[in-house]
Amino acid sequence: MIESSLAQTGYENYYQMLSDKIRMEAYRTAIFKTVKSGDIVVDMGAGTGLLGIWALQAGASKVYAIEKTDAINLAREIAKANNYLHKIEFINKNSMDVELPEKAHVLISETLGSFGVDENTIQFTQDARQRFLLDGGTLIPQSIEVFVAALNDRQVYNKVDFWRHIPDIDFSPAFELFSRKIMVESVNNRGLLSAPVSMGCIDLTKDMDVSFGARKYMKIEKAGTIHGVAGWFHTVLCDGIEINTAPNSPITHWKQAFFPFREAIDVIKGDVLDWSVSVGGKNANSDDTRIAYEYRCTQLKNETQQQAKFDIGRNDKCPCGSGRKYKKCCMN
Repeated sequence: MIESSLAQTGYENYYQMLSDKIRMEAYRTAIFKTVKSGDIVVDMGAGTGLLGIWALQAGASKVYAIEKTDAINLAREIAKANNYLHKIEFINKNSMDVELPEKAHVLISETLGSFGVDENTIQFTQDARQRFLLDGGTLIPQSIEVFVAALNDRQVYNKVDFWRHIPDIDFSPAFELFSRKIMVESVNNRGLLSAPVSMGCIDLTKDMDVSFGARKYMKIEKAGTIHGVAGWFHTVLCDGIEINTAPNSPITHWKQAFFPFREAIDVIKGDVLDWSVSVGGKNANSDDTRIAYEYRCTQLKNETQQQAKFDIGRNDKCPCGSGRKYKKCCMN
């Protein structure tokens, strides 16, 4: 029997993932390309168990499906309906608390957030690779590269700014909360005010620091208003099979990550946005993620206007572009 709470709360998430044709085709192709006859496979964060079933169809002899949530009950029913129950061992635990009787040839996981690493992916993948995978074994995915760009998108920002404009009641605590939280949104590529900048590439096949952090500078390429930073990822599942969630790529269920600014910033070409981010687990062995980010930005527009105020004569043309004399336009 499947719990009704799972059906109510989990349906939308699983629908989004399984109806994402880009995700589905990429993972299916990577699994069939990687898994060999007789392989032992670990499916970490198994969810509905789909990836593990694909591994069995590709030739695996056994799958260890690790899933800490109640979704494991649905996964078990799906395996039974497809006559794979005898080949899958379901483990209802956090993967860091699991001990397996044997090591695997392939480790599969889909613990990717909209920013790539925002589901504590690095820590959990490294632990599973070190403890569950045979020497020379294979991971899916193998690497994640994270990108960011300054974003002008008033429509997305309005979802944060909304909390400052509720009539009659002060909702400022809600604004302070949501203006510091990552959002999952489909951002408009035309709204990018800077070229994409790589925050770093994580090689999941090697040991690394389990927390992720970087500081980068984004040079503003056109005038506009920065409402926040857009983030996305590019992952290599296996040789030749990749997923790119950039704003100019076909949309996926991951969409993009949006890091809102508390106050929007007006910029012109040549300004520089200094942005840093750190991502890690909230607690030991937790896939709840702590994300912190900081930013500061030059504002050449203000400096240019201030300089112009002192250098322009009363009878010169106004720098605002109106065509009128400065004394009859912006002087006062």
